[in-house]
Amino acid sequence: MQKAFHMIKTWDIIITIVLVLISFIPVTVFSYQQSKVEAQSESIEYVAVISSKNQELERITLTGHKGTETFNFPEIECNPNVVEVKDEKIRIQSSTCPEQICIKTGYISEPGPAVVCLPHMVIITIEAVGSHPDDPIIST
Repeated sequence: MQKAFHMIKTWDIIITIVLVLISFIPVTVFSYQQSKVEAQSESIEYVAVISSKNQELERITLTGHKGTETFNFPEIECNPNVVEVKDEKIRIQSSTCPEQICIKTGYISEPGPAVVCLPHMVIITIEAVGSHPDDPIIST
C-alpha cells in the first residue's frame, strides 16, 4: 500500500483537482443562462391564434386564463367544430373530420406545436407577445 502512495505526486493531485473543478463550468454557465431566460419569460404573454383558410378568426389570450371556455366558429365548414380553452391551454374539442387527428393532438400551451385540421383548413398556433423575435424557444 505504501508503494501506491509513493507513486502519486503532488502535481498529480493538483491536476486532478483542477480538472474536477473545470468539469463544473458548463453546469454553472447553463444554469446562469436558464435563469436569465426564465426571468425574461415572466413578461411574455401567450396568445392563441385560430385561423382558417389563411384568415385569422380570433386571438385568445392564454396567459392568466382561468376556467374552461368553448368557442364555435360559423366560418369553419365543419359543424360542430368546438375549440376549448382550459386554464392556459387550448385544443379542438370536437370536429367532424374523418380521422380526428386534430382532436387527438390534445392541448397545446406554448409556442411551437400547433393543432391542425387539414380537411377543414383550421390551424391553432400560439404566439409569444412581448418577446423578441430572435429569442430561441427553449423547451424542457
